[in-house]
Amino acid sequence: MICKSTPGRIVCIFMILLSFSTRALPGTNDKNKDFEKIFNLIYNQEFDQANIQLIQSRNKLDKWEYQVLDLDLLWWEALSGDSREDYERFESALKIYSSDLKQSRSPDNLEELINLSYSFRLAALKGNLFTMMLDFVRINHIIQKFETDRLTTEQKQVFKIYMGLFNIGKSKLLFNNSKLREEGIEILESNINSANPVYQTLSCYFLSKIYLELDKTPSKARIYCEQLCNAYPTNKIFIYNLELCNNHRSHPGVEIINNTKTPGGGK
Repeated sequence: MICKSTPGRIVCIFMILLSFSTRALPGTNDKNKDFEKIFNLIYNQEFDQANIQLIQSRNKLDKWEYQVLDLDLLWWEALSGDSREDYERFESALKIYSSDLKQSRSPDNLEELINLSYSFRLAALKGNLFTMMLDFVRINHIIQKFETDRLTTEQKQVFKIYMGLFNIGKSKLLFNNSKLREEGIEILESNINSANPVYQTLSCYFLSKIYLELDKTPSKARIYCEQLCNAYPTNKIFIYNLELCNNHRSHPGVEIINNTKTPGGGK
């Protein structure tokens, strides 16, 4: 991810969570089981199977559930493959979703957040600072007016995780406000042993990124990288991040480089 400044890296990391912030979460009904199965296939980088399952489940999923899984699948394929064609497929799908949203007379704030978050991530990879800042302002505007009352209990919990991460970002931007950071870390750490796999995955992933890339303390990131590798043993990006932690433990004088290229180009 092309974000060399500390504020830039913070923004890149906490914006990723937006695509998950208000999605339906795994539960007991068949629809949520389908969602969780596709989610697990994507994060294990089993993209062909994830695509087949997504197509088969299209009529069972809500419109925006299908949208976020479709974009997330294309996004992870692009990161893992790192080919121009993969990124073009992702960008083409994003443009179609964005165009449909603009033509809607009453666009849904949730769908807007999903599209803007992926637009931001793509701009970050391209190093397009103007688009990044424009998307950030738009996302912040939507969040300030977002009606959390309409969310389910599970969705509110994931939104809480996002706000914790948002506080960590603000803590760096606002003169290293330690109180905001501590509150954010506490929210993330409270979910690493959750029975909900999505809560676990999001919290572990972002704690690993915070400690590995922002704080440059791989010794703290290691436990979260291990948990991710145990949950998703075929994810090469998670494996690579764990190797960074292990290499640093063997050679503590080696500095962690934020722009190190992971297998497939992902971070």
